[in-house]
Amino acid sequence: MNWILLIGDEKFNLDVIKAIKHPDSIRCYDVNEIKNRYCVDFGTDHIFYDYDETGSILMDYERKDLKKIPFKNPHIIIMTYTSEERLRNILQHSIFPKGIYVDNDFGLIIPMEEYVRLGMPTR
Repeated sequence: MNWILLIGDEKFNLDVIKAIKHPDSIRCYDVNEIKNRYCVDFGTDHIFYDYDETGSILMDYERKDLKKIPFKNPHIIIMTYTSEERLRNILQHSIFPKGIYVDNDFGLIIPMEEYVRLGMPTR
C-alpha cells in the first residue's frame, strides 16, 4: 500500500471525505477497529482515509516544510491506496475537495490543483 497526505484548514476532517460520492465505490464505512479511519471499497481495491486527530504528523515536519503549508491550523488526512490508477481518478474528479495541499512524501508539498497538473507524482 502507498499513501499521500492531504492537508487542509481547521475545517478539513473525515466528514469532508465522507460527504464525497466516490465514483465506482461499492461500499464506504467507518473502520470500527481503528478510530478515525474511513474505508472506501471498490471491490478490486480500496482507499483508507486516516484523520490525524492528535496532530502528531505535523511534529515530524521540518521547519522548511512547515513553511510550505499555508494553513494556520493545518489538519491532515492520510490517504492510503492500493491502486495508483484509482488514486488518480479520485483526485482528478470534480467531487474531491478544493483548496487542500498534498504531501507525496517525496519532496512535494503543493496545492492539489498543482499536484494534479504535475501528473500526481507518487515517487
